[in-house]
Amino acid sequence: MKKLDLYVLKSFIRPLIPTLGIMVFFFLMQMVWKYVDDLAGKGIEWYVLLELLFYWAASVVPFALPVSVLFAALLTFGNFGEHYELAAMKGSGISLFRGIRSLIVLNIAIAFGAFYFYNNIIPVANLKGQSLLINISKSKPAFHITPGIFYNGFQGYSIKIGNKEGEGEQLLSDIYIYDHKEAKKGNLKVLVASTGIMRPVANDQYLEIELHNGATYEDIDRKFVEERQKMPWAQSEFDTAYLRFPLTNFSNADLYKTRRKDYMMMNTQQLKETADTLALQIIERQENFTKNLKGKYKFDYIDVASGNSVAITKENVMSNLLSGMRIRASQNAIRLARSNLDYLKQMDREMNWRKETRMRHFLEYYKKFALGASVLIMFFIGAPLGSIIRKGGIGLPLVISTVAFLIFHILNTTFEKMGRELLLDPALAIWLPSLILAPIALWLTKSASSDTALVSGEWFSKILARINSKKS
Repeated sequence: MKKLDLYVLKSFIRPLIPTLGIMVFFFLMQMVWKYVDDLAGKGIEWYVLLELLFYWAASVVPFALPVSVLFAALLTFGNFGEHYELAAMKGSGISLFRGIRSLIVLNIAIAFGAFYFYNNIIPVANLKGQSLLINISKSKPAFHITPGIFYNGFQGYSIKIGNKEGEGEQLLSDIYIYDHKEAKKGNLKVLVASTGIMRPVANDQYLEIELHNGATYEDIDRKFVEERQKMPWAQSEFDTAYLRFPLTNFSNADLYKTRRKDYMMMNTQQLKETADTLALQIIERQENFTKNLKGKYKFDYIDVASGNSVAITKENVMSNLLSGMRIRASQNAIRLARSNLDYLKQMDREMNWRKETRMRHFLEYYKKFALGASVLIMFFIGAPLGSIIRKGGIGLPLVISTVAFLIFHILNTTFEKMGRELLLDPALAIWLPSLILAPIALWLTKSASSDTALVSGEWFSKILARINSKKS
């Protein structure tokens, strides 16, 4: 029996490892494709890119592992069935469950290992990957700036360069910097320089741009048209000029600002603690909102304990005002109402954002546990299905595993989206795909253990006969 267990284990592990590698590479390339515009041609050293890819590869393992287990199980048991090895085991009095006992133990171990990896390794990899991206941004200040395209990462400024070169792409040429800190007045000031140097200073707290051989053009804000026509703008030339920008905004712009997800850098304990903190913040904000609302409004009716409404009598103030004062009072009331409406809308958006953020933490929390369950479900789908179809080779297992993975991925994506939109409980949103596929896995396992065909040939022949009779 030990030889049988060892043989079954080798037959399963042999396709599992290369399949996992291929799937990790596939999902990794999808991730690289998203960032290719941000990384290509930035002068990043090859070993830095390799380190970044290593961290990203760890983050895609949860996607690659279930489908790899499914494909390996299909391939292994398809080969067993095609070469009559399952029939030989059953003929020797060995049941299907006894024959795959070692694989069940292995996949349980893989499930626990997947949870440990998702909970302890991936958050660290995501954190280190994020830190590496920020370090790249700070060490290579021109990282985000593309020649010929306006960059608006600095508040109040737009930067356009003709070219960048040198180590770290810090040497700039054909520089245009538009100053529009006063947004209502437009671009009142423009700096033009033939060359420049971009570098971090003050312990990487600021980004300094040193401009050479340039000029400053500034619009003159005159009250009268005649004065503006006489002198519409002022020009001043310079040999060297310096501009400084906070690097905190720069490092979090573009690539990092919209794609950073802190909850993916936490383990289960940190996620639970953060979710509890967010819940307390929501309650606190709701209480503050209620206090502010009571100060902004006076109600004509109050609710008593009995549930009845009691009218509040007050003097008709408007009737005692002059017509002009009435208009001004009405206008002020309208402005106040609009301001309060904007405040209500702002608070609604804020509360939705806080609730969605808390929901994302819970979703990530339950995903760590659901990964192990999905591994086991995929195994109990692939193993019996492979023994039933009894078809070896790569072709059919590849097709079946692709279809099964697409179904599983669609279910995961759909329910997780519903969870993010607060339409489903987070636990239910994450566990529903497994709950849907678990009965299918049980049915396939029962069919394989009893040698029951999924579709009988007699049933199929009857269907064909009915179709032919209708045609005739």
